[in-house]
Amino acid sequence: MQQAYDEEIPGAGEPRLAWWQQWRVAAGAALAIVLLAIACVWLAVSAGIARDRMTLMQERAAQGFLAPPSTARSVRRPLQGGSVVQLGGGMPESVELLIAARLNDYKLFRVSVTRDDGTSVMHFDRLQCDSNGDLRFALNSTLLPPGGYTIRIAGFTWRGDTVPVGRVGLIVARQAG
Repeated sequence: MQQAYDEEIPGAGEPRLAWWQQWRVAAGAALAIVLLAIACVWLAVSAGIARDRMTLMQERAAQGFLAPPSTARSVRRPLQGGSVVQLGGGMPESVELLIAARLNDYKLFRVSVTRDDGTSVMHFDRLQCDSNGDLRFALNSTLLPPGGYTIRIAGFTWRGDTVPVGRVGLIVARQAG
């Protein structure tokens, strides 16, 4: 009877293999080796990209990222009304923007600078008005490439949501020289 039972179950009479001799362990080890090889290749490519970027940044640093401003001026604009600020055009300049936000319900603001094609360039989060009721920030004319920009101002609600409250146009002219 025992012999008939062993014939019905395949592999019943064979000795069990140790855990490290099973096919699942070999397949798992092969998979781990393949994944490690892929990770090593990815790290090597990333390191090459990082070296290229570092070389580019060192070249730009040798040329100078930002030219020091030769002039500084302040420009006051209303929060609404479609006003435009001109930046640059001659020598590099620093422009302090004062955006009148006194008659507003918000205490904190987000100011975003966006190119005309919709690409966000920079933003200032949680700005507060100064004692005169103005939002204050400064831009260097060599910071932005020539073109048209929009400065969007949004107020923070008590829940942390932002509500658009105004916008100001910004035109960056080509630098002389």
